[in-house]
Amino acid sequence: MKSLIESIYLNSPILFQNILVSIKGCMLARLRNGGLYQQALQAITERNCWSGDRHREYQEQQLIALVAHVYENVPFYSKLYRRHGITPSEIKSVDDLHKLPLITKADIRQNPESFLDKRFGNKGLLELRTTGTTGAPLKILADRGGRQMNYAFYDGYLRMIGLDISGKKVTIGGRVIVPPSQNKPPFWRYSAFQKTIFLSSYHLNERNLPSYVNLLNKFKPEFIDCYPSSIYFIADFISKNNLKVYSPTAIVTSAETLYPEQRGVIEAAFGCNVYDQYGAVEMCGFIGQCKNGHYHIRSDYGVVEILKDGKPAKVDECGEIVLTGFINKRMPLVRYQIGDIAIPERKKCDCGLNTPLVKRIQGRSDDVVITKSGTHIGRLSPILKGFPVKEALYIQEKIGYLIVQLVKANNYTEETTPLVIAEIQKRVGSDMEIMIEFVENIEKGKGAKAKAVLSIIH
Repeated sequence: MKSLIESIYLNSPILFQNILVSIKGCMLARLRNGGLYQQALQAITERNCWSGDRHREYQEQQLIALVAHVYENVPFYSKLYRRHGITPSEIKSVDDLHKLPLITKADIRQNPESFLDKRFGNKGLLELRTTGTTGAPLKILADRGGRQMNYAFYDGYLRMIGLDISGKKVTIGGRVIVPPSQNKPPFWRYSAFQKTIFLSSYHLNERNLPSYVNLLNKFKPEFIDCYPSSIYFIADFISKNNLKVYSPTAIVTSAETLYPEQRGVIEAAFGCNVYDQYGAVEMCGFIGQCKNGHYHIRSDYGVVEILKDGKPAKVDECGEIVLTGFINKRMPLVRYQIGDIAIPERKKCDCGLNTPLVKRIQGRSDDVVITKSGTHIGRLSPILKGFPVKEALYIQEKIGYLIVQLVKANNYTEETTPLVIAEIQKRVGSDMEIMIEFVENIEKGKGAKAKAVLSIIH
């Protein structure tokens, strides 16, 4: 059904595509901004001026209640904690979290329904898919209230850094919103209801970039929401060609590691600050840069642990990010190893938000694939969502040729391979030669971090 709708969309006139994007935007806005959203946004905003002690007290209250909830109502934790002889009464503060076992993506992938609140089951739940940096599909379930809370936190963050959330916005993400075969502008579609232009990240090349710059100058967005690799490619083109571009209030990056050199080029080209934000579809952690440039953990969203050999990492020491989320009560994740790494920070920030800091986030560092036309495509990990693939690695040794290593799931068949190739070619173009290699596992990189894309072009 999804592929049929997508086919109809991609083969429709541009005007009709804009209408469909606007209708979809309206539906999403009703879901995200209804119900608990306004109440949650107000509460989040009020907590921005809390003292550090009050934040810690609130976090511990939420944690104690969460552990009691999962022990009584979530089968996976009930069985796990009883097997380890753990009772909720042992968890009196965040310092006691080490008593609870860690959980992994494999635990969730094996039986996602065992993580659901048994009182309600999966009735009325929204299904979300994430691949993370390994390309391995993961099913996350949440109710409308959880999603509304999540978007309230994100919009509250945008407000905190001085953005008008009702203003015009440009988004550069991983969705296919323009037919892959299209070779002339517009490489974007417009959602009138959201006042948002969605730019294709799959058509970014030297030939097309002037049209992207012209669009930004004409549309004049309040802010740009994007992958670092995509906006960096545009910014680098602007700088090298000494072009003038409209300066938005800010640029917000997420989903990939933002490197210092990328930030410098982007800020110089656009004449505005870049604010980096870290989150996940799993809805169990939220970290965002404030106006002072510090990465703040939203301790009212959940607990973020940074561990080295199972213990809290020291300053300037890389550690594994372990998350415990408060907002998705229907499928709560407690001490979840998300697979990313970060460096803790012990300094204080005088921006007004008195929550713990992270010095730097090291995870999600994808390379990019270069097509024959010179298009730079990053963030390929979402491509195989929903396919019977446990893990995927995209390796490029030469332009126009892509090796895709796959770890097959049990229901992978011979008929799956051409569908996988077709899905990849939607992003990288039909002229990209693709070689599928089946492997038992994907080799992990530095810090046990698996990359989605490995570029070794000479």
